[in-house]
Amino acid sequence: MSYQFTSRCYNKSSEEIWQYIQNGFSRDVIIKSIKEKLPYTVNHITKQEISFAAATRNSGEPEIIQFQDFNTVISRLKGLIEFNTSSAKELFKGTKVYRKRSPFFALLLSSGVIENV
Repeated sequence: MSYQFTSRCYNKSSEEIWQYIQNGFSRDVIIKSIKEKLPYTVNHITKQEISFAAATRNSGEPEIIQFQDFNTVISRLKGLIEFNTSSAKELFKGTKVYRKRSPFFALLLSSGVIENV
C-alpha cells in the first residue's frame, strides 16, 4: 500500500504537521496500525515528543518519537510524491524512528496527515 500527504498537509512544515497531530489527538487515544491489526495507544503528545504503546511491542512499555526525529523524517518524506514503509525505509536511517516506522505511519494515517493512494 502506498501513501501520499493529504492536500491539507502537503504544503505544511513539519512543525505545523506536529501541531496538527497534537491538536487532533487526546491522551490515551487508540489508533490502528497501517494493516489495522495492532492497536497503539497514544499516551501523550507534547511539543517535544509523542509517546505511544502497544501490548506486543517493547513489552507494552511506552515508546517515544522525539520532534527532532519526526522533523527529519517528515522533511525527507516531503521529497517523495508517493511512499510506503518499504520505499521510505532508507529515509528513516540514522534516526531513532527507524525501528518505529510502522507506528509512525499509523500515526500519520490516523491523524489525516497521509492517505492511501
